[in-house]
Amino acid sequence: MSASTDLRLNPYPWYQEMLQHSPIVYSEPFGAYLVFRYDDVRSVFQDYKTFSSALYDGLSTELTFDNQIQGMDPPRHTQLRALAAHAFTPKAVADLEPRIREIADDLIDAMLAGQDIDFVKQFAVPFPVRVIAEMLGVPEEDLDRFKVWSDIIVEISERLLTGQTEELPEHVAAYKEMKQYFESMINQRRAEPRNDLISRLAAAEVDGQQLTDLEAINFSLILLVAGNETTTNLITNLIRTFAEHPKQWKLLRQRRDLIPQAVEEVMRYRTPVQLMFRLVTQETEISGTKLKAGDRVVLYLGAANRDPAKFERPDTFDITRPASPHLTFGHGIHFCLGAPLARLETSIALQVLLDRLDAFEIPPAEALEPLTSFNILGLRKLPLAVKG
Repeated sequence: MSASTDLRLNPYPWYQEMLQHSPIVYSEPFGAYLVFRYDDVRSVFQDYKTFSSALYDGLSTELTFDNQIQGMDPPRHTQLRALAAHAFTPKAVADLEPRIREIADDLIDAMLAGQDIDFVKQFAVPFPVRVIAEMLGVPEEDLDRFKVWSDIIVEISERLLTGQTEELPEHVAAYKEMKQYFESMINQRRAEPRNDLISRLAAAEVDGQQLTDLEAINFSLILLVAGNETTTNLITNLIRTFAEHPKQWKLLRQRRDLIPQAVEEVMRYRTPVQLMFRLVTQETEISGTKLKAGDRVVLYLGAANRDPAKFERPDTFDITRPASPHLTFGHGIHFCLGAPLARLETSIALQVLLDRLDAFEIPPAEALEPLTSFNILGLRKLPLAVKG
């Protein structure tokens, strides 16, 4: 994918061209085969034996990403996911709903009290950071560095996945700082458990086996990133999309029953995580394109979610669309553990915004500035002019 600003803001015309003419193509910059069609992306997710998630193995001696759940294959992935599921239960997520609503209300109050609104800075960033921090048990005074660490983790993973394996001192130092922080928390919680996710991770057992310290640390790190980075950009994309489709916002204000469908449609229409990598373990093929062991594959979720072979009028944002089987959270054994939390946070944010905003728009003079990440679709800031 090009690094141009236009593609980072709107990759979809390029996706449609690739879906039609080059649904599987080799990319020299990525050193990988790019896969765009829905059925092909889904089948790669499904076949975890042929398409491995162990992408980080051996890439770095100091940045131990190979111990993270999304970079593992069975059987250890199965064990680790079972352990995590014991800690990250639907009840633990559902119990947070009143507190999530309080956080959203507080942030909206502060945002509307000012003159100039930057939705990203004032709501989309702090909202999920505060939620996941409270879930983990991180003190409020640590939230600022919590966000800085999250951004560094995203940059480290992108560098490793694209072959930039040189270990920059500032990245290694920040990673070690994060590890030490969570190691200290885990040791504290094992000695004095509390009602938080770190305590449940520290104590969780399956078949008499606990998480190792490194696995618990890295699981905390991935929750830190996935628990705020993805949701920040999902909520940003939601407001950007409704600003561009004011009639859909008006309809949603009249029909709150469409909120669940609206959340799913935003995920499909502007997928926050645009692509994921896999490693080929044995000779295979994808829709006639032959691959050999050691090849890498890039799955374009953003393109798959706009595939006209799967979705009618894929480039139309329509909150009345029946709940679609999008691939935003992946598919198969690596389906996102945090999906219920992301859906809950986004639904609550949407409910609170519907209560408070009659209408809004992006000021015409404002130029949208995309994120620098090649993998995340989002904005650095989102100015809003609020009406009512």
